[in-house]
Parts: sequence; structure tokens; C-alpha cells
Amino acid sequence: MALEIGKGISEDFLNALNSTRKFIENEHKLFSQIGLQLTRLNVGEVEFSLTLSEKFCEAPDIEGKTHLQGGIFTIVLDTILAYSVNARLGKLTPMATINLKTDHHALALPGEELRCAAKCVGIRDEVAFCSGSAVAIEGDRLITAAAGTFMLNNFNPSIVTRL
Repeated sequence: MALEIGKGISEDFLNALNSTRKFIENEHKLFSQIGLQLTRLNVGEVEFSLTLSEKFCEAPDIEGKTHLQGGIFTIVLDTILAYSVNARLGKLTPMATINLKTDHHALALPGEELRCAAKCVGIRDEVAFCSGSAVAIEGDRLITAAAGTFMLNNFNPSIVTRL
């Protein structure tokens, strides 16, 4: 799948984003096995595709069926929500997840092609607000929806006095 890049995305930012993803995949065993592939990058928006294997499955249910564990979608969505903040800022910036809410709507099967998209809907002061989803491409089935807030790294003394 070809990468779609929107207007306003600099080559330097794209290179930094790819370098960061490669670093995370090399340093973090879980992410090296997830196989996120960036498919779309716009200002404040990102989309990745992935196909997860059986190693991310829960034990078979009472009917003997296996499905992907929901927690993997929480991890992936937390990560790409943060990517959407960087895409809005046009630079990489350290941040911390303040709040993350995920709602699991449907089960996903190993081997299904998935699309995970996120959007930074706004930034106020040093807090970014995001939403995203994981969707099974076949049938356009919503698997997980997420909403998150992130504290941007800012060492402004006025912020410290508010805590």
C-alpha cells in the first residue's frame, strides 16, 4: 500500500517519524512483532495498517474459537494517538498519556487486515486531545474506538506552579 502524504507535511518530519518508528521497533520487542505500516499522514492525522498473528490471541473461547486480545488494540491506539499529536505539531515532542479510554466493539481474528487511524482534534495549553479507531478492513467492522489526552513536554515554570 502506497503512503499518502498530505499538504503541510515536511520531508524532515516524515524522516523523523520513520526513524522513531524504526527505533521503537528495534528497542521494543512487542512493536517489532506488530508490524505497523504507515499508510496516510496528514496534519494532525495518521493511519496505519497491520495484520496481527495468532501470537496476539487469547485462549480459545468455549466454542473453541480464537480471537485477538483486546489489549493489543489499546497499546496500538495509544501509540498512534500520540503520533497524531506529533503530526499536528509537525515535530516530534515528548508526551505522556494522561487519559486513555478504549471501547472494544467487536472481536478481531488473527490474519485480518486492520486499519488503525487517529486524529488530534485539538491542543489547549499543554494538553492534546485525540480520537482514533481500529477497523477490520473486510466488512468495515469497528473493532476498537479510543479517545485520549496527552500532556505535552513543556518545562514552563507556570505549569509546575499549577500542579
